Amino acid sequence: MQISQVLQRLGAKPVPADLFDAQALVQALVGCRAEAILHLATSIPPTTQIGRSKAWQETHHLRREGTQTLVEAALAAGTVRTFVYPSYAFVYPDSGDRGIDAETTPVQPAPNLSSTLDAEAAVARFAGNERRGISLRMGSFYGPEPTSWQLLRYARRGIAAFPPGPLDAYLPQIWVPDAGTALVAAVTQPVPSGVYDLVDDDPLTHGEVFAAMAQAVGRQHLWRPPAVLMRMMTGVVYDIITRSLRISNRRFKAVSKWNPSVPNARMGWSRLGEESKS
Repeated sequence: MQISQVLQRLGAKPVPADLFDAQALVQALVGCRAEAILHLATSIPPTTQIGRSKAWQETHHLRREGTQTLVEAALAAGTVRTFVYPSYAFVYPDSGDRGIDAETTPVQPAPNLSSTLDAEAAVARFAGNERRGISLRMGSFYGPEPTSWQLLRYARRGIAAFPPGPLDAYLPQIWVPDAGTALVAAVTQPVPSGVYDLVDDDPLTHGEVFAAMAQAVGRQHLWRPPAVLMRMMTGVVYDIITRSLRISNRRFKAVSKWNPSVPNARMGWSRLGEESKS
C-alpha cells in the first residue's frame, strides 16, 4: 500500500510537492492553510550500507537542503506556527556513565553529523515571532519495525549484530511508537522552541541490551562479532555509534505530557520476543 493510500485511510488529504521546490511548497502550505510542519522526510541507508559515505548522500541532502527549503517555504507561507524536526541523539561526545542532555552537553561534530546539526540550525531560525521551532534528538530506534525484527532473528541464531562498541557504553534508544507519540506531543502541546532529547527513561549499556535480547529469545548469551569486523561493516558511523551516551529525556517530559510506554530496552526487547512468538 502506498503512503498516500495510508494517509487517506487515516482521514488525511495527501498533497504532493517537491521538497526542494520552495515555490511548490509555499503553494501547498497556503493551499491547505498549514499551521504545523512535522518534517519526517528521510532516506536512512539499509544496515548493510551504513558504513559507506555515499550511502548517506541522499540523507544529508534531505536534512540540509530539504530542511532549509521547507523552513523558507514555511516562513513565506505565513500560516505555519510550529515546525518539528526529528534529529539524531548521537551528536554528543563520548560521556561515559555521566548523564547528559542538550542543555548540559555541547555537541561533538563529525562529518556524518553536520547535516542534522545544519537542519537544527534552520529550525532554530524559524522560531520567533510566536513561531515554535523544535528539534527532537532521537535515540536509536527499536520496536515493532523491520530492523528490530532482523536483529531478533540474528539473536535467535545466537548473534548480537548491533550495537558495536564497549559493553559498558550507554546506548540511547527510543521505542518507535513512543517516538511517534512524542512527535505528536511536540506539535499539539505548548512545547517551547528548542532542542530536546527523545530517548527511553532508563538507558542501558550495550552489555545490558545484549542480555535483554538474549533473554527475549531464550538464550543465556549472544556471540558478538569481533570489533575489527564491526568497524569494517559500520565504517563512517563506527566512531559515532560506539560513543557512550547516557542521555536523559527529562527536559522534554517536563514541558509536555509525554511519557514513554516502554521505559527501557529490557522491557522493549522482552515485548518483541513475546510478539514474535505469536
